[in-house]
Amino acid sequence: MEALLVQVERDLQNVPEGHLRIAHKGNVPQFYYCTRESRAQYPSGRYISKENRDLAERLAQRDYNLQVQRVLKEQLHLLATLQDKFDSKKIFSCYDQLSDARKKLVTPCVLSDEDYVQAWMDVTYEGKTFAEGAPEIYTERGERVRSKSEKIIADKLNLLGVPYRYEYPLYLKGYGTVYPDFTILHIRTRQECYLEHLGMMDNQEYCNKALRKIELYEHNGIFPGKQLLLTHETSAYPLNTKIFEKLILDWLNTGSSANS
Repeated sequence: MEALLVQVERDLQNVPEGHLRIAHKGNVPQFYYCTRESRAQYPSGRYISKENRDLAERLAQRDYNLQVQRVLKEQLHLLATLQDKFDSKKIFSCYDQLSDARKKLVTPCVLSDEDYVQAWMDVTYEGKTFAEGAPEIYTERGERVRSKSEKIIADKLNLLGVPYRYEYPLYLKGYGTVYPDFTILHIRTRQECYLEHLGMMDNQEYCNKALRKIELYEHNGIFPGKQLLLTHETSAYPLNTKIFEKLILDWLNTGSSANS
């Protein structure tokens, strides 16, 4: 609304002063140019001929823009007043202010972001097991992952404040249970998204399996760029951390369009 107001006021600078009056002669509209200066000589406005229709259009646009300007200012004023008084987090205090004993007896209607994230993170689950002798690689949170790239991804998510679960089981119709590398949570929208890292795309067998897995997601209505984010690398082209960070920031800043 603020951007629209700026645009409207900019347009108003390029139109003549005065306003348009429209009268009808039968079913034919006739246009008149009304200004303060010409009011004495033309009380009903100066007639605008067909050859000067451009003036009528500019005046009509000015009258419309003035009305839009007035409405926008009124609405922005109302929003500013509401913003001063509105506290979106006040409802959380209904639960937060309860005693610990009372909290144990109550199921909150809505959780604050902090409580929601904590509950989401506290879910217990069994991930995939590690093969005997597999390298032990741990994230900053102390979780064991399967590759250095997965550690980089996990640590970057943690640094950006994106809650995640590593290899959280997901049931896909027509196949069974799979284990996405990461299930991530958009805190504001409280929607989940799956993040798969395709780490050996120069290996033909691995590549084929990766493509089959992506297709399996798609058959279950989970599409890349929507509910599924993908990263990739080969032995010659390692994970690009700058691109990965931009991928996550875009996902966060677009309101989790990956889940729409």
